[in-house]
Amino acid sequence: MKVIAESAFNHNGSLDYLKQLALEAKNNGTDFFTVQVMDVSAFCVKEYSKYDIYKENTLSFNEWKEFFVFAKQIELDVIPCILDIPSLDLCLDHDFNLLKIHATDITNISLLERLVALNNVDLILETQCATNLEINFAINKLGDRVKCLIHGFSNYPTEIEDLNLNTLDYFKEYFPQYKIGLADHSLDTEKIPLMALAKGCSFLEKHITLTRNNRNFDYQVSLYPNEFGAMISNIKHYEKALGIKMKHPMESELKYRDVMYKKVLESGNYMRADKGMDFMTHRLDSLDSQKVGVALIARLKSKRLPLKVLKPFHDTFVIDFLYKRLKMSKKLTSVFLATSPLNEDQELVKFAQEHDHCVFLGHPVSVIDRMLSLALEEELGAIFRVTGDNPFTDIDFIDEMIQLMWDNNLDYVRVNNVPFGVSAELFSTKYLWKLYLGMENPMMSEYLTQFVLEDETARKGCLDIESEVENLKYINLSIDYPADLDRAYTLIEELNSDNLYHISFSDIIKRIDKLEREDENKMIKLAGGEEIKFSDFLSKLANQEYIIRKKIKF
Repeated sequence: MKVIAESAFNHNGSLDYLKQLALEAKNNGTDFFTVQVMDVSAFCVKEYSKYDIYKENTLSFNEWKEFFVFAKQIELDVIPCILDIPSLDLCLDHDFNLLKIHATDITNISLLERLVALNNVDLILETQCATNLEINFAINKLGDRVKCLIHGFSNYPTEIEDLNLNTLDYFKEYFPQYKIGLADHSLDTEKIPLMALAKGCSFLEKHITLTRNNRNFDYQVSLYPNEFGAMISNIKHYEKALGIKMKHPMESELKYRDVMYKKVLESGNYMRADKGMDFMTHRLDSLDSQKVGVALIARLKSKRLPLKVLKPFHDTFVIDFLYKRLKMSKKLTSVFLATSPLNEDQELVKFAQEHDHCVFLGHPVSVIDRMLSLALEEELGAIFRVTGDNPFTDIDFIDEMIQLMWDNNLDYVRVNNVPFGVSAELFSTKYLWKLYLGMENPMMSEYLTQFVLEDETARKGCLDIESEVENLKYINLSIDYPADLDRAYTLIEELNSDNLYHISFSDIIKRIDKLEREDENKMIKLAGGEEIKFSDFLSKLANQEYIIRKKIKF
C-alpha cells in the first residue's frame, strides 16, 4: 500500500511553507505528495462565500512552477489534484502523467471531456459525497483513464461510524478493474490505516502539516511529520503480514511440512515417518513417464490483441489450427486446451467443445497449478506447456524432446536457437511439483521458464538448432500484437500450402529469412516486475548446464 501525503491548503498560500512540508513528507517516507492546484477565477465565482479565502491562500502559477522544479530536485513524486481546466493545462505542461480528480469534479463534464481526450495520463478518482450513479457517470466518461477509486468521508475529523470501510469491498466487487484507496480523515494513525491495508487498498491518503497551532483549514486531521513517519513505519511493518494472494506454503514452512505430513508406507498406510514421501509427492512421482500430454495454455484476457487465439488462421482459427497440429504428434498421449472456468473464458470453452477439443478448466492465473492439476487428473508423467498464441509450434521437435527426456531421464527439455513461438517446454511431472513447492508465489508462474533457469539442480536437456539463417532466434512467430498476426499471415502466404498442418520446420526455414528480426536490446518482463534484455535472456537459455544437448542441422 502506497501512502500519499495530502498537503491540501495547509501551506496557507506560502511557497516556502509548502517546500518545507514537501521535504518533511519526503524525509518521513511518503510515497507520494499531493497538492491542490487552483486558478481561483476558474474554480469559483466571486460571489462564492469562500472566494476570498481561496484567493488569499492559493499559490500563483509561477509559484507552482517553482514548486514542481523543487519537487523534482528532492526526488519527490507529486500527484497534482487539478481543480479547474487552467490548472490541468499547467500540470500537463510539466509532464505529469498521474493526476487526481477531486470528488466535487466527478460530474464536471467540461473537465471530464478534456481529460478523456488526453494521451498517457492516468487518473485517481476521489468519491467523497458521491453517489454510485455519479461514480458510474465519471467512469463511463473517463474509461480506462481511471486507475484508482478513492473512498473517503468529508467531515473533518471523520467519526468512526462514518468511515464506512465496507465501501472498499463494494468497489472491489462492482469496479474490479480499478485499484482502491482510502482518503482517511479520521484521527486514527494506527488501526484505521491497518484496516485499509487489510481491505486491499493500493493507496492511503493522510493530511500532513508543520503545525496545528495556526488552526487553519484542515488542521484537525493533519499529522505532524514525525506522526506521519511513525504511521508509515507501522504500515510497512504490518504489510509484511499480508504475504501473497494465494494459499501456498512459505519457504520456512517446507521443513515442517516434511516432518509433519504423513508418509505413504509400503503397507499402503499413511503415518508420520522420517522416511518416505507425502501422498501428493508419491502420487506425482509414480506417474508413468511414457504418458506425455500437452497443456495448451490459453485464455481470452489479452488486451493487446483481443480474442487473439480465435483469429482466423489458414482454413480455421489460431487455437484450432494449433490443436490439430499437436494431435499429429506420434508420441503424445493427449492434448488438452487448458483454460479457466471464469465467465470471460466461456467463449473459448464453447468454441473448443464445438471443435471437439479436450478441455481442462484449471486455475485462472497460476499456470503451474493448471498444469499440475491436468497431469494429476490424466495421470501424465510428463507435460508440455504450449501457449495458444504459438500456431507454428513444431510437432517434430515435440517428438524429439519426448525421446530425449525418455533416453536421459530428464526433468526439463527445450529447443534453442529457433524463432520465438516454435519451441514448447517439456517438464517431468515430478519435477514440476518440486518446482511448484519451491516457488514463493505460483501466481507468477506465467514466467515458468525463469524459475527453471534459476534452478541449478534440475536435469535439463535441449535440442540445439543449427542453420544458415542469420539471427534466426530473433524472429518472432508468436502472436501477441496485430503486427504479429500480420507476420504470421505473411508467412502462410510464403509457404503457399493447401495443407499447412503438415508443414515442417525445414519448410518454414526456407521462407523465413525475409521476416524482420526483433530488437535484441528490447527489454522483456520477468517475475516480480524485473526486466532483462532480450539477447541476455536468450543467452541464458542457451548457456544452461544441460545434461544432454542434441544438435539438429537445417
